[in-house]
Amino acid sequence: MEDVEEVGATVWQSIGDFLTTYQRPLLIVLIVVLAVLINWLLRRLLMRTVTRIVSGVKRAQNVDTTSEMQAAPYVNARAVQRTRTLGAVGRHIISWTVVVVALILVLGQLGVNLGALLTSAGIVAAGLAFGAQNVVKDILNGIFMVFEDQLGVGDWVTVGEISGTVEDVGIRVTQVRGIDGTLWFVRNGEILTLGNASQGWGRALIDITVEADADLDEVERVALASARSLMERPETARKIMGAPEVWGVESAFGDRVTMRLAMRTRPEAQWAVQRALRPVLVRNFAEAGIQLATELPHFPGGNK
Repeated sequence: MEDVEEVGATVWQSIGDFLTTYQRPLLIVLIVVLAVLINWLLRRLLMRTVTRIVSGVKRAQNVDTTSEMQAAPYVNARAVQRTRTLGAVGRHIISWTVVVVALILVLGQLGVNLGALLTSAGIVAAGLAFGAQNVVKDILNGIFMVFEDQLGVGDWVTVGEISGTVEDVGIRVTQVRGIDGTLWFVRNGEILTLGNASQGWGRALIDITVEADADLDEVERVALASARSLMERPETARKIMGAPEVWGVESAFGDRVTMRLAMRTRPEAQWAVQRALRPVLVRNFAEAGIQLATELPHFPGGNK
């Protein structure tokens, strides 16, 4: 029995000596592990909250996509997009905050004079501010874009020559997924002109080109009837916000005349409405005996 007690005492003494000898390294490892776990937990809780808010709004509206919300569409859709965007920004803030706090705690365990370090860091930061003006510009512009609701995660935007869906809004860089699948990284400070097709409403535009001697009144009648037929289909009716309009003769050249048909739609739904309307126009014009002079033109974004 005494041998067992002596062995136990020896083991505990060894453990105590180990903890005393490697106290600082163990505390540093513990800080790093806790930082990783806290970062993972907070990010997971944030994204779960964002997912519940988005799913709840969509479930209440009984829709699959944000742009198809029927009751108060603009308010509800922007609430969803803004929630996603703030969630994306929140992930970056959580990560940076946890990293900075963990780094300060680790340096404290290493015996670094934090007061002097912070003072030196402030001086260095002031010096770097002159050489890193673009970084500061990116960060400030990113903050303004988020709080002014210029764009949100899931929005269809055009930045310069890039058009695509916003996948992530970072503190310094915004990620846009192009229609061909290319992921573009756009510095926030370089976004001078931004077009957002996901806010407010959209407009489906179809140019109809016929022979110059065609009955233009009949062309207008068939075009409007074709567009109105989409409003009777459940799959397209919820994407349309206004009655179709024929804006008259858009252009006339030689033996051809082009008329433009317009229809207001929900945000991002204009391309789907255009795709649904084209075959209806072709079929109805053929039944009415009206010959289309050329193929219906391709609009930018029409294949989205």
